[in-house]
Amino acid sequence: MSTDKPPPDGTAQVGPRYPLLERATAAVLLLVLLALGWMALAAWTPEWDWQVSLDVQVGLVLALLTTALILVSIVALLHTHS
Repeated sequence: MSTDKPPPDGTAQVGPRYPLLERATAAVLLLVLLALGWMALAAWTPEWDWQVSLDVQVGLVLALLTTALILVSIVALLHTHS
């Protein structure tokens, strides 16, 4: 909880401070949702030939999830600073 007082003139910050970072984070989170759908589809239809080895698929999803976790953590940390 912040004990800082608001500015005396009543001006408050309206827009996001880091719009590019927040957009990139939103894009990565959407890619995570697509990856979850892709994993569900791959599990339901194992007879389809996906043309990508399982090792590459796991590596891509792991890298995507790690990137999403780091970006969300950075955005959350930046939003807590004054």
